[in-house]
Amino acid sequence: MVAKKLTEKDVEEIKKLLQQGKTTVECAKLYNVHQSTIQYRCKNILKANAHPLETKLKVIKKVKEGYSKAEAGLMYGVSPHTVITWTKDIPGYKFAGDYIIRKHGIELLNRLLCDGYLISDFVVSTVRGLQKHFPMIRNARFKDKTFYYLEGREEEAIEAFFREKPDRVISYVAVQELSRLLGLNVNKKDALKLTRKYTRQHRMYWKNRKIIQYRLNEWI
Repeated sequence: MVAKKLTEKDVEEIKKLLQQGKTTVECAKLYNVHQSTIQYRCKNILKANAHPLETKLKVIKKVKEGYSKAEAGLMYGVSPHTVITWTKDIPGYKFAGDYIIRKHGIELLNRLLCDGYLISDFVVSTVRGLQKHFPMIRNARFKDKTFYYLEGREEEAIEAFFREKPDRVISYVAVQELSRLLGLNVNKKDALKLTRKYTRQHRMYWKNRKIIQYRLNEWI
């Protein structure tokens, strides 16, 4: 096995030198290694030093005031990893909340607030992450399909399930089963109305599927 050019002790010493204002070229000459080695082993420090000192001081101030490293970084456009590097000497920084909603999570949260449900076109792991911090987001599994909805908006989720999943059989019994699963008691009149509304959609879906398969078989 080839020995490392820099020991862990060397790396820590170099990081301190970089924080004091030394350049990678100067450190490379001092430790008799190539500049790229310094850049690779100390990339976190170099990335942190790329931000203005004023930004660094503002972020550190926010962390001391009680903001999480992710929140403080988001305020000034700094990555959480860089904030960790800047605040490693602040007691208890590891225990500060670091949950941050990414772009896709914000889009899904907006859909939930507007529509009241997520039936299709979403990443399950992202919604599960949202669930941990927003307990009003509920989930259910019906006919081998997991979906999410907001507490209090179960009726919208039931109709959306059959509207957005036309491949699932819709019947009076199916509507009643899904309603009971979500803790609702839908009357017979509403259940039959919903059934009539989406039965044709279900039939057209499978009819089109058969036509596509027939044409595909002909082409093959």
